[in-house]
Amino acid sequence: MNEEIRKNIKETENLLQIINNTDTIEFSKWTNEKANLRYNGKMPEFPIYNNFIYWCNLGINIGSEQNKLRPVLILKTSKNSPTVTIIPLTTKRLQDGFWFHIDLEKIDCTALVEQLKVVSKLRIVEPFRKKGRLIVISQKDWNKINSQLEILYRLKPLKD
Repeated sequence: MNEEIRKNIKETENLLQIINNTDTIEFSKWTNEKANLRYNGKMPEFPIYNNFIYWCNLGINIGSEQNKLRPVLILKTSKNSPTVTIIPLTTKRLQDGFWFHIDLEKIDCTALVEQLKVVSKLRIVEPFRKKGRLIVISQKDWNKINSQLEILYRLKPLKD
């Protein structure tokens, strides 16, 4: 097995050296950090609640996927589940007019509804707090987000 690990790491290193830019350094750091999360990470000791906002380490992703340490809205989780369904948030309100971007009322963030994903609870770093308090979304934001989820993720009718 050690030989296979060395081979994979060498192939990755060769690819990153060919590209040789700042992104490749960040990618290599994330590879190490992700391995640490996966094999040495501890489940959060604080409770994780639906409709609340937490800091989450999304790492280095591909293309226009949201990445890095950022706030996320917890859509769905349960106490015994090792995963959470999240919507990544921006760290500044976008006000870009896209129907699938919801500018939140209580904090200066935009919910990127189209980037819904499931992640391990190992990635949840800590609760997002404002003046020491946990942040939950408003009923108005909840309604807007639910409306967009219905539009974006409802299955299309099957054709006969």
